[in-house]
Amino acid sequence: MTQLHNGSPTDVQPDAQPDAQPDAQPDVQPDVQHSSLLASPVWRKHWFSMPRLMCGLMTGTSLDGVDAAVVEFSDAGGAHRLNLRSSLTMPFPDGIGEELTRLTKAEPVSIVDVSRVHAGLAYLYADAVREACRKAGVEVSALDAIGTHGQTVWHQPAAQEFGPYSVPSTLQLGSAPTLASLVGVPVVGDFRAADVALGGQGAPLAPMFDYQFLRRSTEHVIALNLGGIANITIIPAGAAERDVIAFDTGPSNLLIDASTLRFFGKRYDAGGSIGLAGRVLPRLMEALREEPYITQAPPKSTGRELFNAEYVANALKFTYIDAQPAEDVVRTFTEFTAWSIAENIRRFAFGTKLSEGMPTRIVASGGGTHNRCLMEALARELPTVRVETTEQFGIPSDGKEAMFFAYFAYRTLGGLHSNMPSVTGASREAVLGSVHL
Repeated sequence: MTQLHNGSPTDVQPDAQPDAQPDAQPDVQPDVQHSSLLASPVWRKHWFSMPRLMCGLMTGTSLDGVDAAVVEFSDAGGAHRLNLRSSLTMPFPDGIGEELTRLTKAEPVSIVDVSRVHAGLAYLYADAVREACRKAGVEVSALDAIGTHGQTVWHQPAAQEFGPYSVPSTLQLGSAPTLASLVGVPVVGDFRAADVALGGQGAPLAPMFDYQFLRRSTEHVIALNLGGIANITIIPAGAAERDVIAFDTGPSNLLIDASTLRFFGKRYDAGGSIGLAGRVLPRLMEALREEPYITQAPPKSTGRELFNAEYVANALKFTYIDAQPAEDVVRTFTEFTAWSIAENIRRFAFGTKLSEGMPTRIVASGGGTHNRCLMEALARELPTVRVETTEQFGIPSDGKEAMFFAYFAYRTLGGLHSNMPSVTGASREAVLGSVHL
């Protein structure tokens, strides 16, 4: 079993007030502050008085399977500790990945299909919960709660018109009430909506987990998630919560996977072997580096709405000649991905958030850590930075996202916020998610 803690017992203060965010106020302020049982000091004391066994679920932009983790969290004078009991990835059954891919495209789809997939994912998640509990050696009924992210099919934090209203939105499928009914355990889901409603990007959400369990007093830490999209959490040495910033840097596996599928009929470049066999195509690389999102200042978030198979096709239209080896295309998209991550770190971490003279390490997680071509390219882009994976911290690189949704459910049921306004741009801290019994 893996046991981690977050250092000083004063690092997490359940009753801390949010820092003011005068430049990030939404157009409409709530008439009253949130008040509920979860905000009650009596309930909060009860919830944190004993270890809680949680299960976290995540299906991300890679659309290849469900990550599940069973984690025991405990509170020691305000410092949160975790004990990882099990972690696994359950591949999607045939056809589900393709169906989800179709729903994520900006094209008309049947509401019948949306409803069916929304309910159907809950059945898939229920199987993942059962398997994760079996692997952990516990009954499903022993869980205190489940935290599920759901499957993002659309993320639009920039407001759009809805009648007289200006409305930001985000949509994750995978019915939390259905899941709660199937497994008989409380479920917390829909974590992004509250932050988006408060003027935030609703992403990334990982920084609260990163801050609590990865920060160090004597070195800067950059937590890097290499899923479909790459995101970073910048944690200066000895940082307070308000010092943390995080954002999506751009693509991670999405463009590599899309180019691999287009030219080789494979869903991903296993181990980076295809990319390692190719060379960079200068014209394509030059065109990719013109992508404005990469140099856009944070807070920012992105997804399949921008980086997708169509993006790959458009990039190749004027830069690729059929006679060029297909391995070169995959290599170029891999090198571009590494460059885009490093460029964001150079622009928005070094010389701004991170002081000189202090060692810096990148702690990477996600499926992209298995791509040798990508990891080697990243190390070349940032030669003075130590690049390693979360395995060195006892956190499985493929299981981290499931772990932090288990943690967010733990915080939500204890009445604690999980968003960081310094990261997302939300007007205030919020207890995230909706609870289904």
